[in-house]
Amino acid sequence: MSKCQYPNCRHPASVTWALVPVCQEHWKSIYLETVQYYRKAISREQRVVYAEIESLTPWQRR
Repeated sequence: MSKCQYPNCRHPASVTWALVPVCQEHWKSIYLETVQYYRKAISREQRVVYAEIESLTPWQRR
């Protein structure tokens, strides 16, 4: 089993977000943040949890 790709996380990855292996805890945090983002409750700049793995996604923004 692979390690969660979230910085400084030592948990095993059990799911993926945007093809990035993450643990269940980080998946849930990113999910909740994403829901807020698409409901326009937070801005892109406020997506601090997702930003930690964004560079690992296949469609990273440059």
